[in-house]
Amino acid sequence: MTIRTMCVATLVALFVSGPAAASFIDFEDAPSLGLTDNDSLTNQYQGSAGVTFVGAFVEASGEADANPQGFLNDTNSNYDEQFLASPGLGNYFVRSGGEVSSRGGQGVYLSILYDTAVTSASGQIWDIDGNTTQGTEQWDVRAYNSAGDLVTSILSPVGSTNGAGSLDGLPWGFALSGTAFSRIDFVFTGTKQTGVGLGFDNFNTASVPEPGTLALMGLGLLGTVVARRRRG
Repeated sequence: MTIRTMCVATLVALFVSGPAAASFIDFEDAPSLGLTDNDSLTNQYQGSAGVTFVGAFVEASGEADANPQGFLNDTNSNYDEQFLASPGLGNYFVRSGGEVSSRGGQGVYLSILYDTAVTSASGQIWDIDGNTTQGTEQWDVRAYNSAGDLVTSILSPVGSTNGAGSLDGLPWGFALSGTAFSRIDFVFTGTKQTGVGLGFDNFNTASVPEPGTLALMGLGLLGTVVARRRRG
């Protein structure tokens, strides 16, 4: 195989095997995936977004849904009620169902596993609040590579009250970026012993090169090698 042929093959490989554009999941399509309130969410988005969930359950917003509920808006004493926020909670989001594992002495309530490693992701955790009776709420969002090494993380604010100025009924947005990772863990680090749960929504699975960028990379490689051959 000539060098030119090898470069063309590389360019084709970039088109075929390069990572796809980011996927946005707001869980509003849950019914079309055969999911209803309180159903376990596992691999339903694997085909379209390359992600699998562990410890996740579909939650229908509002008072009408059956127990267990998502989160309580303490200010208005209503379940799953959001204050004005964009993008909003919508008709469906994801809740945790309790601690799914303990890693490093910390409780993991939700994990997201990637088929292919990515370099960034973002999303929202809803209703991070606390009170003097139960204690505080805080989440550590951690990203790990395929070897299980922690590569980046971000701590949420500490929810110590559920009144004005708190995240009661509001989202906190997180963003992870850096070294490639293939798993995200949502670790509870607050002081609450009861009433611990995670509300999760509006998930951007990754931010990766678009196909056009990959094509330019391949063409640049091809042009470089051809130019070297002409000078040889």
